[in-house]
Amino acid sequence: MKSQFPIFKFQRPDPNIPAELWNVPHPPEQLYVQGNPQALELFKRLPESGLAVVGTRNPQPRTCSFLEKRIAELASTPLIILSGMARGIDSVAHTAAVQAGLPTIGILGTGLDLRYPRESLPIRNQMLNHGGLLVSEFHPGTTGFQSNFLQRNRLIAGWSKATWVVEAGQRSGALNTAYWAREQNRLCFALPAFPGDPSLSGNQVLLDRDHAIPFWGIHSLGASWLDLATAHLRKKQIAKPETLRLTQSADVESLCFEVQRRTQLEGGAQVSDLLNWAMTGGWQPEQFFTALDLGLKNKQIQDFFGTLITTQ
Repeated sequence: MKSQFPIFKFQRPDPNIPAELWNVPHPPEQLYVQGNPQALELFKRLPESGLAVVGTRNPQPRTCSFLEKRIAELASTPLIILSGMARGIDSVAHTAAVQAGLPTIGILGTGLDLRYPRESLPIRNQMLNHGGLLVSEFHPGTTGFQSNFLQRNRLIAGWSKATWVVEAGQRSGALNTAYWAREQNRLCFALPAFPGDPSLSGNQVLLDRDHAIPFWGIHSLGASWLDLATAHLRKKQIAKPETLRLTQSADVESLCFEVQRRTQLEGGAQVSDLLNWAMTGGWQPEQFFTALDLGLKNKQIQDFFGTLITTQ
């Protein structure tokens, strides 16, 4: 049955697709896009609002549950969820995004006219009905060669501000997306593995090599979107606000001192490096991002922080 949603073909360069989205390694000559014309506005919000969510085609049930809950917590944010429409983590991410009311974009490794995998048809329709998009650089009729899926991963990573590897084994294609994230100077997050768990051994490799930041919850995404660092804290009741303010002030002072130290040695400080420093010192991720947020809002030091801290 023919879809009610039109398919657009954009030839590089085309103003409907922002220049930054064409400017990826081995730029595509054309892009086929399916969805409502109004949904094309999503491209203008990329990569700034894009979160790539990738992982194995055979995830553990507990991983799927964790993913669904975390995406549900992003419901009130401006994020756009990008993934590859494959079975497993990709499908869970797209479905959870629709349920959370978040727009989601599927980037395919086949032509748009092919239903691959076959069970993807229901979620495709849900995505399009809820203002999402399907995208492919491959001509109609192009089948699912393995090289095509690896090729499309550069778009998933490049069109996103950050990539989250949810569950990946040693040979998972998600590691290829993480590679493209590094190549394009994007942050990468990975769910930490329980020691010896082969299902997340790829995640652990990324973390061991400092190719990814540990993902403990949506506050971890504060390394890319600062507002997410403290969003969940604002929902909690604070029993002793005066004590909390004193503690936070000390944290900001410690963080500022560390930024000064790194500036003298290295000329500046990256958020990911500062986060590693803080967690090594026993801080919780939300504690670090709260201090960073307060530091950036403090008029006396915001200029100093703003010029010396980078997110890359």
